Parts: sequence; structure tokens; C-alpha cells
Amino acid sequence: MRLQLIVTLTAVGLLVGATPIHAGGSVAIASCGQTVTASAVLIQDLSCSGPGIVVGATGITIDLKGFTVTGDRDPTDYGIDDSGGYDKVSIKNGIVRDFGVGVIGLNGAGGLKVTSVVATGNSIGGIAALGDAASIASVTAAGNASYGVDIFGDGASIASTTSVGNTADGIIVAGDGTSIKSSTVAGNGDRGIVVAGDAASIKSTRASGNGGVGIVLNGDGPSISGNTTDGNGFAGGVANSIGLGVNITGFTTAPKGTNVARGNDDPAECNPSSLC
Repeated sequence: MRLQLIVTLTAVGLLVGATPIHAGGSVAIASCGQTVTASAVLIQDLSCSGPGIVVGATGITIDLKGFTVTGDRDPTDYGIDDSGGYDKVSIKNGIVRDFGVGVIGLNGAGGLKVTSVVATGNSIGGIAALGDAASIASVTAAGNASYGVDIFGDGASIASTTSVGNTADGIIVAGDGTSIKSSTVAGNGDRGIVVAGDAASIKSTRASGNGGVGIVLNGDGPSISGNTTDGNGFAGGVANSIGLGVNITGFTTAPKGTNVARGNDDPAECNPSSLC
């Protein structure tokens, strides 16, 4: 009995302060501000007055498991915080709301992957990435106080993403080789999609009812095809004939593709006109 008691007490002592482990073998996230250094799963909703979940290692996956991480709209706090610049971090399956930025990768955080995440009601933006090869898929960025999705880096990929009702732009990307496909940008206060960079591809995407131009691109040799832009350019319900559906500038090699543009504030609909 005495030996058994010693063993039990020793085991308890070893567990004090230890990182909890989820049944599936991943680290369990159970509190706000937790720094994650291995692949981890959220095990409950979190309501935070500071940062939500802090990334602390390269190559990890954070699975929100359908739970919600909620902040207090402090612009200095991030919901999923990779401001340390760790590469190849994957965030998936949950809701991040009411922070400054919902999900953020800074300081050259390359290969950030965000999948099946809703980023909403944040006091600045939904998702931001400063690094190459960011991947955003099956994401909803809605009702954020500035932008929906903002990426600075080459090789960004955005697919099956919805960016709606944000105060400023829906999707912004600065970098070469951007790919945007099968996405929707609607009802944003300013422009729908803004891309600055060469060799961009925007396909099978709809830009509808945004306050500014539906699709804006500055760069050489883009492919703009199969998109629909309608009802853009009427910010505040005002018609002033300056809101195109598609506006492409800054190219030497002309853009390729055919699109549908109708009912936009500028009757020219597309620039160059060959795009629609």
C-alpha cells in the first residue's frame, strides 16, 4: 500500500505543469494565450481578453475542431497569432472572431495554410499573411472592420473563399504568381479583389455589389477568365460612373481571358474592354 501510494504521488507530481495531451495524441488547447509548439487541437470554446492561440513552432497544425475563439476586439490582439514568423503552419476547422486580426502570420511566415476557418467581426481584418506561398481555402472572412483577406508575398493561393461585408476591400494580395479561383467577394465597402503583381490568375470568381471596382489588378501577363462582376461601384448607393467590373493596368503582355461584367457603375464595364 505504501509503495502504491508513493507511485501515485510521484505520477501526480510529474503531471503538475505538464502540457495536456488530447486523446488523439495531439496537444490540447484549453486556455487563452497558450503557446503551441506541437500539433494541437482546441478542446473547448475560448473567450479571451488577450491573444487567442500563439504559434510557437514551425510546421505545426492547429485544429480548432469546430470551436470558436472569441476576443474583445482589442486591435493589438490576434486570434491565431503567428507573429513570430514560423513557417508551414496550418490552421483549420473553426471560428475566430472579435480580435484585431483573426488569423495572422508575420515576419516572413512562409507557407501559412488556413482551411475551413470563419474569421468575422475583427476590428481590423479577417486573415493576414506576410510571407510567400500562403494558402487560403474554404474560408469565410465576413464583417471585419477593414479587409477580409490580406496577403503580402509571392505564390499566394486563394480558393473557394468568401469575403463579404467587410468595411474596406474583400481580398488584397501583393506578390507575383497569385492564384484566386472559385471564390466570392460581395458587399465589401471598397473593392472586391485587389492584386498587385505579375503572372496572376483569377478564375471562376464572382465580385458583386462591392463599393469600388470588382476586380483590380496591376501587373504583367495576367489570366482573368470565367469571372462574373456585377453591381460594383455604387458606394453608399451613389452612381458616379467610375466603378468598373474589371480594371487591369500595368501590363506589357496583355491580359488573357473572357468574363461577364454587367450592371457596374462604369458603363465601360471592363478595362481592357476585350476582357468582357
